[in-house]
Amino acid sequence: MAASAGCSSDGSGDSVKKAVQEVEKQANAPFEVTYEVTADRPLESVEYENGGAAQKSVSSPRSPWRATVTLKDMTPPSVMATAAAGDAGAGPVTCRILHQGKVIKEQTAKGETAIATCVAVAPRP
Repeated sequence: MAASAGCSSDGSGDSVKKAVQEVEKQANAPFEVTYEVTADRPLESVEYENGGAAQKSVSSPRSPWRATVTLKDMTPPSVMATAAAGDAGAGPVTCRILHQGKVIKEQTAKGETAIATCVAVAPRP
């Protein structure tokens, strides 16, 4: 009698199940990131992923601004800094995302309506 396709009697199904469980465990593992924003002029707002249902928004934060959050479920860390309107020669705005003390994403924006946006791939152990 032929074995059904996809069925195995050699126990390899158990090892596949364990491998899937390990991948799911790592994909759902929480991780901590730190967001940093610096600017040479006033900031209008900073919005960032905090792991909740909606992004968190901070109005008129002072530079340098910093927040550390715990994310999970492969949530991509993101932060967007919007400078208060200025002239074309106004100073730059920089955002950074750090994981375990290392910068994983950084962007600097310049100009009258500078908006620095950082989005990183969720770090894995």
